[in-house]
Amino acid sequence: MRKDYFGALDEPYISPFVSGTMEIKKTLYVKYGKRAIDIIISFIALIVTLPVNLAIGIITGITLGFPIFFTHERPGLGEKPIKIIKFRNMTNETDENGNLLPASQRITKVGKIMRKTSLDELLQFWLIFIGKMSLIGPRPLLMKYLPRYSERQHLRHAVKPGLECPMPDYSSDDVSWEQRLANDVWYVENVSLKTDCIMMIRLIKLVFNRKRSNIRSEKIDDEFYGNADKLEVFNAKR
Repeated sequence: MRKDYFGALDEPYISPFVSGTMEIKKTLYVKYGKRAIDIIISFIALIVTLPVNLAIGIITGITLGFPIFFTHERPGLGEKPIKIIKFRNMTNETDENGNLLPASQRITKVGKIMRKTSLDELLQFWLIFIGKMSLIGPRPLLMKYLPRYSERQHLRHAVKPGLECPMPDYSSDDVSWEQRLANDVWYVENVSLKTDCIMMIRLIKLVFNRKRSNIRSEKIDDEFYGNADKLEVFNAKR
């Protein structure tokens, strides 16, 4: 394993996918069916959303200047780093000590609208088309979280990351990290065409639910610090 494989992490870390204690999911559906669906839908989405992306790019350039894109390294399949790409929606404002202000204070008005309407996700269709991501799958979180996952939570990287892995219930005002990660693990253990169809319906409903629009992505300033190995069981609600 290259020394720079996982970039600069805060803690020493050896991936279970590198050590051989965990394997990538390799069912026929995951390898062929899921990939075929990803290619078809992402290709159509790229064509349909091209005018929207051009408009967002122009607005971003006017409000924030260049570069208009933001790239960030996140764990992909088997925890190998991939670079996600989004339109910039935050300024580079700093405090009196030269440190960046909290993300919630730097996000622009346009950025808030993009997040609420999921427009900030449109560029991810390119990553889906080239095979780095999938339509449905655990969201790619920060690299620095890798050493903080429990053994079972690493399973979320046994499939490609996706736009979202919707939970069965968003009725509560706050969804914990433990709940989100448990849902990701459940998905990996039950991935199939039927599961993806159910997840896609949930995702569409969630995108158009304005009251729950903020729940899709991790809270801007909320940090995951790790938790116990025990994952919450969601089967009762499925």
